Amino acid sequence: MNNQEWFNQSLLSTPTTNFVEVEGAKIHYLTWGDNKKPGLFFIHGFSANAHWWDFISPAFIDDYCVVAIDLSGSGDSDHRDAYSQEMYAKEIKSVCDAMGWQSADFIAHSMGGSISLNATSIYPEIFKSLYLLDSIVILPPDKVRNFSSNRSMIRADFVYEDEASAVESFRLIPPQPCRNEFLLDHIAINSYKQTEEGWLLKSDGKMMKTYQSKDLTETLMAIQCPIYIVYGLMSQIFTQEILDYTVYVGNIPPERVIGVPGTMHHLFVDDPLSVIEELKKLLGDN
Repeated sequence: MNNQEWFNQSLLSTPTTNFVEVEGAKIHYLTWGDNKKPGLFFIHGFSANAHWWDFISPAFIDDYCVVAIDLSGSGDSDHRDAYSQEMYAKEIKSVCDAMGWQSADFIAHSMGGSISLNATSIYPEIFKSLYLLDSIVILPPDKVRNFSSNRSMIRADFVYEDEASAVESFRLIPPQPCRNEFLLDHIAINSYKQTEEGWLLKSDGKMMKTYQSKDLTETLMAIQCPIYIVYGLMSQIFTQEILDYTVYVGNIPPERVIGVPGTMHHLFVDDPLSVIEELKKLLGDN
């Protein structure tokens, strides 16, 4: 079976759409599989959404009930006037409560990793384990000042006349090539919404104007659940220095750190089958 055939088969497993209200905002999440099975919770990165996991989640439903959340300001969840790691923690906990889960295993990509790590300090009881996918959660002290500020991630909403033009314009953030155009097209189609003016991205372009985050060094040092790192060996942002520093501060054993060859920051778009294989191994060993 080639990648295109695998992708088409994966999409035959359609998720259920759900909403829960959290602090005045409707939070959207998708579910796959039998809710009597243990929980597996996917959390997207910046400007992404739950549908990024459409072709990943079905691979796990033999063993898990799978959830993928749209954090507020993303996907089909409501936008807010202000965003913070603490608010996102409440949203994650609220979805777990709605599912009837006392705990789950969590897989988080990019910015979703720091959001999830912070949530472990607020609701440690819900985290069986945490898997970070190419996610920068802490930085060496000498790198903090030079790292991109939130201001550089603020964007104006651009309106497209039709869906085809919107999808054609879609780019990954940070930019990178993608050998699986059909995956990128699927993500793009689910990243836009139609309005009276035209088609625009679902994510809130002004999110980072108010987004509040904090240093998570002490949180990583004190985390109570097992933590794992799966990263792209060619990642343009998750450097060897950042990896080494994260592993040292978190005292993460080498067997919990996996680099996926031939992948960049969006590693499960570059090589979804390899990422699924590595995650299944780690989940099985947990």
